[in-house]
Amino acid sequence: MSKKGILLLQETTQEQLDMLAVIAPDFELIKGWTSEENDFPLENIEILYGWNKKKSPSLLEIPNSKLQWIQVQSAGVDYMNFDLLKKKNILLTNGSGIHAIPISESVFGMILAYTRGIQRSVKNQSNKVWDRNHPIIELHSSTIMIVGTGQVGTQVGKIAKSFGMKTIGVNRSGRNAENMDITITQQNIGTHLPEADIVVNILPLTNLTHHFFNKEIFSQMKEDSIFINVGRGPSVNTEDLIDAAKSGKLAFVGLDVFEEEPLPVDSPLWSMDNVLITPHISGFARHFKKRLFDIFSTNLKAYVKGEDLPRNKIDYGRNY
Repeated sequence: MSKKGILLLQETTQEQLDMLAVIAPDFELIKGWTSEENDFPLENIEILYGWNKKKSPSLLEIPNSKLQWIQVQSAGVDYMNFDLLKKKNILLTNGSGIHAIPISESVFGMILAYTRGIQRSVKNQSNKVWDRNHPIIELHSSTIMIVGTGQVGTQVGKIAKSFGMKTIGVNRSGRNAENMDITITQQNIGTHLPEADIVVNILPLTNLTHHFFNKEIFSQMKEDSIFINVGRGPSVNTEDLIDAAKSGKLAFVGLDVFEEEPLPVDSPLWSMDNVLITPHISGFARHFKKRLFDIFSTNLKAYVKGEDLPRNKIDYGRNY
């Protein structure tokens, strides 16, 4: 009987390799992130750790493939072929949670860049301009609406509470969420939008969230409010966002994700004074690999015992 394989496309330390060998002794570990040659038959790969957009899709097309489970690095999985995965009965787990700390820190970095006058001061410094007329805003007692109350959203809520802010959580069901003063459904977001000084989008991308933030939503937001997007780029209608920022409806916009990436050089967003752009880096962190491995190893322990995967399993009924 041929040995089963775990293809490691995510870089893995020797210590982690040793741990995997103990957890899954019946599997051969293939170092797929290196340039080392390996003649292990790809059809015998049962588990894929990591996802490479150029190499990985072809694994799904191999005849008689034994692939059973894919662990991807990202939290968003809208780039995956859900229909094919469901048809082949392949489990999918994501990296949700490993980005909570770095993304939440980026959210408040963007917010403070505006409210404390830091962004303007950086621009003024390059021109040797001493300008004290920019309004400085306190976060204390302001209201932040967090659209998407997963692990990133609840971490944003935790930081917001440390600033003394009121938190409004928004999710699909309206279920209670940690660090939220109140939680409402996405369907009822309009009832509380006028209260929010800051709106943070952390939505995954699904058929229901595509262009969720559009002209109608922006029109219901408070005048001179702040909008931050660290969710998925296509969950925001870019043209409607630009109109809202140009009109003054939005005093400040912080964007880490975009409908088209890289952001086209001719996009008006580049030259707008009230927009701060970061190139999809909010999830970067030095502890990324360790946190991802913790998810994978925990699930692998369950997998080899024939148990349900306990962490981050994607529901193909919701595609997240």
